Amino acid sequence: MALYLLLSGIGAWFAAFTLSREGYQLALNGTNPSCDINPFFSCGSVMQSPQASVFFDTPNQLFGVAGYVAVAMVGAAMLAGATFKKPFWVLVVLAVFAAYLWLMWMFYQAVFVIGFLCLYCMVVWAIHIPLWWILLPWTLKHGILGSSPKLTKLGARWLPYSWILIVINYAVIGIAILITFPLLFSL
Repeated sequence: MALYLLLSGIGAWFAAFTLSREGYQLALNGTNPSCDINPFFSCGSVMQSPQASVFFDTPNQLFGVAGYVAVAMVGAAMLAGATFKKPFWVLVVLAVFAAYLWLMWMFYQAVFVIGFLCLYCMVVWAIHIPLWWILLPWTLKHGILGSSPKLTKLGARWLPYSWILIVINYAVIGIAILITFPLLFSL
């Protein structure tokens, strides 16, 4: 789990950082983001939407930069031998869950409201979905979210099959994109 958190955090941080840098360039001098590649994939259109800065009028990607560096640091600390108490892990799980809900809301907004896809946002979705669906059963298995034997047994049974929910989550996103943008793959 330590290595997984480290690598997930670094990967999602890189995508969020790239979005931040390109969003800054777009705001500063109108430079189109590198992921503005066709009428469907337009990071700039997503970045300029009201949904892109809902909290405190701050670009969403800045929260990603901060949050994913924290995920990576938890993984790095675990690799170095650190152990964390249950309250810390509960906060980590709550933060990862809140980010998951936020990203799924942004997925909905991008596909069904804004009408454009953002490639770097999709990279973050692709990394965060397994992060959530693996972290939850792992914490249950290790008794972090409660010491009930039923919960630890549920986590232990669920963890090897967490890939099923990951595939379902990806499939829902993929099908929604295909239905909403039927011409996307004919280009």
